[in-house]
Amino acid sequence: MRNWLQVHPFVLLLLPLIAGILLCDYTGFPFDLQKDTRVNFLDSIGTFAAVIEDYPVEKAKTFRYTARVYEPSEGRIYLYLRKDSTKTYPEMGDCLRFHTTITRPDSIGAFDYGTYLRRQGIAGQAFIRNWQITNHVRGGVFMFARRLQHRLVRRYYELGLPTQEAGTLAALTLGYREDLEPDIKRSFRSSGASHILAVSGLHTGIIYTVLLALLTCFGRFRPLYEERKRRIVNGIIIITLMLFYAVLTGLSPSVCRSVLMLSLVELAYMTYRRPNSLNTLAAAAFLILFFRPNDLFSVSFQLSFAAVLSIMLFYLSFRQLMPVQGTKWYFNILVDLRDIIAVSLSVQIITLPITLYYFHQTCNYFFLTNLAVIPLATLITILAFATLTIGWIPCIGEILAYPLHWLTWCLNHYTAFIESLPGAYSTLPALW
Repeated sequence: MRNWLQVHPFVLLLLPLIAGILLCDYTGFPFDLQKDTRVNFLDSIGTFAAVIEDYPVEKAKTFRYTARVYEPSEGRIYLYLRKDSTKTYPEMGDCLRFHTTITRPDSIGAFDYGTYLRRQGIAGQAFIRNWQITNHVRGGVFMFARRLQHRLVRRYYELGLPTQEAGTLAALTLGYREDLEPDIKRSFRSSGASHILAVSGLHTGIIYTVLLALLTCFGRFRPLYEERKRRIVNGIIIITLMLFYAVLTGLSPSVCRSVLMLSLVELAYMTYRRPNSLNTLAAAAFLILFFRPNDLFSVSFQLSFAAVLSIMLFYLSFRQLMPVQGTKWYFNILVDLRDIIAVSLSVQIITLPITLYYFHQTCNYFFLTNLAVIPLATLITILAFATLTIGWIPCIGEILAYPLHWLTWCLNHYTAFIESLPGAYSTLPALW
């Protein structure tokens, strides 16, 4: 046991941290994890000044903005602006002054929406009809990342991709899910393919592999400098670009987990150490919870870490139950299919209870879904990144857009097909 803890020191640190977060959340002692949302302007009418921190999300009758109030006190809120064709709506970075009442959101059935928003750092919400734009600020790196993300999302539409395919691509590669149509969301959820829409290990793994291949010249050319310097330079470039991608996609728990794990692996490679997968996973969880303790209650955080832990514990066992041997070319395809099935089965062991608890639903054909969805998502991600990188070159973007459109169309319709199968999913009645 002592040797095991020496190999996995972050596991020993992670468990007390989780216990401390739970204690603070339920008792408020000695730290109030939601102190940023304990503001004094709730449920009172007044005049407020706020800065818009994000692009609007269109609703049925309103546009929803994320804003940071800085007068009379500071706190982040959701602002709902009623649709009116005669008005000019604010943009990200605009400073507004308005008169309204900011309230704490009510519960939606059994779902405590107010607590959910507070854990996201949102103190309250307000509906306004009239506002005045007083100033405009450029903001910092996060606003720059959001502007770049929005510009890249628009690039998909400029290439002539249909709305459904462009919305799927924006979610799949950039973590922007606001353009996803409800039918597409339902199909991915019911077919067990929702994990594809969450930017995580699949996407960052592809970026990591491509960067590593480019920086090493695909192993075909002799390095220009000695091995030690090459490892350090390559590692710094890879980690920097991976961290920027995490910021670009919104710093969700799943992408933070994958980027941190790959960064720790690259640090181990730079220092000639052999990374340990379980210790790397625990270290990533420790770092995320140390800086953002409320992520412990995020479904994305729980499912992301549960999935990776489940793969680490059970993947090899399932793989050994399905031996594939041979030298023919088609044996490589059988090996890939075997690995996808082994991963799909192993992931379900720990994630299934979490899925049933939160969503009361599970897909019965998850292995059939992953057999096609994972290869399709891999090809789509590679093509999409190539399109965003070199698509500005004349004719290149249009050439890449055609297979990108076709593959994304296949992905959307395949998940819809799985959803339409008899008994595609099972529903568990909510008992709490």
